[in-house]
Amino acid sequence: MSLCKTIEIDGKPVKFRASAAIPRIYRIKFQRDIYKDLRSLGKSVKTNDEDNSGLDLLSLEMFENIAYVMAKHADPEVPDTPEEWLDGFNTFSLYQILPQLIDLWGLNVQTESESKKKLRPTEREMTTALFLLRCVQLGLSMQDLELLTIGMINDMYVESRNDDYQYPVLATQEDMNRF
Repeated sequence: MSLCKTIEIDGKPVKFRASAAIPRIYRIKFQRDIYKDLRSLGKSVKTNDEDNSGLDLLSLEMFENIAYVMAKHADPEVPDTPEEWLDGFNTFSLYQILPQLIDLWGLNVQTESESKKKLRPTEREMTTALFLLRCVQLGLSMQDLELLTIGMINDMYVESRNDDYQYPVLATQEDMNRF
C-alpha cells in the first residue's frame, strides 16, 4: 500500500508516491541516505523562511532529489534525471512543496505496533542501511517494498520481535466463549 499525492507545481498537477522502496531507490540514484537528508533538510527549512531564504545549495539539491525520486516513483514517464524533470517547470517555492512532501513521507513512516518486550532505550536514528537490514531480516523482496509503507515494515519488524514474548496471562477457551 504505497501512498500517493498530487501537488500542483507551476500550474501543473504532479503526482508523488511514497513507499518502502524510496530509501533504496534514493540510495541507488544519489548514493545518499534519504533519512539523513530529510532530517538535515527539515532543520534547514525550520531555520529559514520563504521571504528570507538562506538555504545552501546542498539543501536545495537534496529537496530537488527527494522530490524527483518521489515523482519518478509515481510516474515512470518522468524524465530520467532531476535536471530534465526540473526543466519542465518555470519556478516554484520549495516552501510550498516541501511541507506537502514531508507530510506524505510522514504518512509513509507512520507505525501502529508497540513492542511487548522491554527493550533497552536507544538513540539510534533510522538510516537507509538500518531500514534495509530490517527488510532483509523480514525476508522482503524489492517487489514487496513497492507495495508497503515504511511504517508497515517497521510494524512487521516490531511484531516479529513480539513473537516470542511470554504473556503473563493467556486467555482460556472459557474466556473466549464469554467474549
